[in-house]
This record gives sequence, C-alpha cells and structure tokens, in this order.
Amino acid sequence: MTDLVTLTNENKAALRDRALVEILQGKVIVVAAEHGYIYLCDAFNRGAVDRIHILRADNPGTAAQVLVGDISAVSGIAKDFDSDLQTLTKVFWPGLLTIQLAPQPSLNWDLGDDRSLGEFALRVPNTDFLLAILRKSGPLAAASASPSGHAPTRELRESPILQSEIGLIVDEGTLPEGPASTVLRRQIIGQSGGLEVVRDGAISLDALQGVLPAISAANP
Repeated sequence: MTDLVTLTNENKAALRDRALVEILQGKVIVVAAEHGYIYLCDAFNRGAVDRIHILRADNPGTAAQVLVGDISAVSGIAKDFDSDLQTLTKVFWPGLLTIQLAPQPSLNWDLGDDRSLGEFALRVPNTDFLLAILRKSGPLAAASASPSGHAPTRELRESPILQSEIGLIVDEGTLPEGPASTVLRRQIIGQSGGLEVVRDGAISLDALQGVLPAISAANP
C-alpha cells in the first residue's frame, strides 16, 4: 500500500522532494489543492496521465488540467498568452482562475484528448505545498481525486482512492469547502480577444471586468 503521509512544517521540504522523485519516476501522487485533493503527475508522461483518467473513470477524450508554479512558465507551453491574459493572471494568480489556452505546436504531450481539443486548461494554484512542488517540477497534469462527476474529495480517509496505484498521498487534513475555479476561454481558440467566462466560480465576472472590461459572459 502507498504511504499516506501527514504534512507538517517539519517534513514539508522532505515530502516535496519525495513528491518530485515520484513524479519524475512517472507515478501519480495525491496532494491538496484549495478545496479538494487532486491527482498529480508529469504532464509530459502519457502513461501517468492515462493512469489519472483510469483512476477517475473519465470518459474517453477527457483532458486533464495543467498546473504551473508561476506565470513565467506559461509562454513555453501556450502560444496565445497575450497581454490581456497576462494582465488578468498578474491579479488573480495564484488563485482560482482557470484559463483555456492553445498549446505550443511543438509540445509533446497528450492530456487525454489526443490533442483534439486544440486547447488546455491552466492555472497557478494557491496552496503552499502544491506550489512548492510546481516551482521545482515544471508543468503537471492534474484532476480531482474523486470519480468523474463526483464532488471533490475533501477528506482522504473517506476517499475511494486506490492507494496501490499511487506513488504518494500527502494528507493535509479535511480541506475547507469552497467554490470551483472560474473558467475563462476565447470565443475563437488561439485568437486574441473575445474572452468569455464559461464557468462561474470563485472569481466573479464583475471582478474580472474590473481588470479587463471587455470580458463577457458566455451565451447559455
């Protein structure tokens, strides 16, 4: 069985380093995001990404989200991270804003959609331990550590996670309940402008428009 290790101030650095080793070896780990535990792996390791989808029983063609540790990492993986998005992310990252971006054509990854979607979901999360990993690891694929269609897992000891298939589980206790991230995408993939909110979440449309007035709500 995989170790379920409780995070403390004393073991934080050692657990970060162990998590990085597990990811480098192509394994899936479980760590806390803001309001739920997530599966996490190397975004460029197709086998590890596939394991996340198997663990969640995702429908075919489902793409994992991508997490990075800093805005500076975005231009290397996205071709349309323009000045509007840079302005927004400087205000709302780290945090609960997800943006849909067109990947750089040279990227050798498959997040589960066989690159058929032409875009991927990206954000910088706002949790200390997860950020500590991301600032050392580079882009990681992520998905909620709960079965597809179920509520986020906020308590590991009540979770159906299959520990035998996971490299490391880091327990931060019961996570606070809270909203999902707000999702922002373009009306036309890869083309600047035309930003719209396609999922209401933690950051309101009014707050986004306070930074960039041209943002709109998607048509129902």
